[in-house]
Amino acid sequence: MVPGVLKNIKYSDPHTQYRGQKILEVLRRVMKSKATKMFSEALATDVFYSFYLPFPTLIPIENVPLGKESHYLLIKTLLGSDETRKIRPYTVANNFTSTLVSVLFLQYFAESFEQGYSREQAEGGEGREALKDQEEEKNRGRELKRKDAEFRNIISAVHEALKRVSEDTPSIKSMEQLIQGKQAGVGHTLDLEEDAGRVIKLIRSVDLRELLRWLERIPDIASIVKRRKMRTSRGEIEGYTVGSDVERLVPTELAYPDLYFYSKFADSTLLLYEKFSRLTLGPVYVLIDKSGSMEGDKIKWAKATALALFIRSRIERRPFYIRFFDSEPFSLIKVSIRTKPGEVIKLMEYVARVKSGGGTDISKAILTACTDIQRYKLKDVSDVILITDGEDRIAKSLVRRSLHSVSARLISVMIMGDNTDLKRVSDRYFKVVKLDEKEMLKVVEA
Repeated sequence: MVPGVLKNIKYSDPHTQYRGQKILEVLRRVMKSKATKMFSEALATDVFYSFYLPFPTLIPIENVPLGKESHYLLIKTLLGSDETRKIRPYTVANNFTSTLVSVLFLQYFAESFEQGYSREQAEGGEGREALKDQEEEKNRGRELKRKDAEFRNIISAVHEALKRVSEDTPSIKSMEQLIQGKQAGVGHTLDLEEDAGRVIKLIRSVDLRELLRWLERIPDIASIVKRRKMRTSRGEIEGYTVGSDVERLVPTELAYPDLYFYSKFADSTLLLYEKFSRLTLGPVYVLIDKSGSMEGDKIKWAKATALALFIRSRIERRPFYIRFFDSEPFSLIKVSIRTKPGEVIKLMEYVARVKSGGGTDISKAILTACTDIQRYKLKDVSDVILITDGEDRIAKSLVRRSLHSVSARLISVMIMGDNTDLKRVSDRYFKVVKLDEKEMLKVVEA
């Protein structure tokens, strides 16, 4: 690789070369145009490290190789921009976010640069015929003007690209946290080659951006939802208590004389470890009504609630299932306990893609969920969370039997309406009168 313009970067190192190659590879996949040919591996690498490193520094201008003036100007403008300072808290020492931001920056730069070039061409086209005779004398001057116009275009394109990237960066971070998980041991490192292109397409989805904004408004779910547990004689030590269960005895109690020990044993006042075991639970299964009446804010709120429930399922280490339904159930999307990034991205694509429309058959949706739980042999207690605005009649006895047969709780969320039949078959029933984050949080805590 030809060296770039940043200090202390080993451009001959295979790891450094990999960065530049991957950024260009993802960029080609996203842009699918010839514009990507304007970027070298060294430039892609410099853009990456400009976002990734805490204090990237340019080489002295006198050391810039001939022909690298445009490259140097681009990186210098990038490093000196206020927008870059806003972006860097999201990207420093973060491989995935730095790669994504680099790809987006280069794409937006190419688009802005081409627009600026087209304008220059249009403005420079007038009076060309009149200048034909004087072309040879003015060749040098025209070349200088062309270079000057190119440099101005680079500076303008860098600022425009950074402005657009700055708008995307919070969504990138939200997506990364959703995919990788916020807790230790939850989630996986995203694969640059496989996942970056798909994440970029998702970030551009207006619907998904709105859902992510909903999630940003609710408090940290991890601080509200805890893994459920029960007190046992064998489990994790979480404190002390008193009693007579010698299996949990604190060893210091054995230092007492026998008579005193037996007295404490008889009175159940021995110092014991308090032990808990985590409960193993079945999946969080979300059913979302996508009928025509759910159009607008209702379906957006329901989707955002589903993503909040997905975060809860990861904290509780439970599988997550989701189906949309109208008069017929739609395809099932599953995310396993050992979550793979591809599964989460598929879930996000599915949630962003579905639009409202059609009728409503609540009974069929619940029965389909019960069939899924039975098919996948999920023996632990499952939560079926139904989000609807429909006043559809329910086959009460059939629904009750099906839920009981698979040990599932039905939690119904009724948006701006009421359904007496549904209320009777539900373990918990919520009436949402205002589509806000407080109502969403009540469902997540259920």
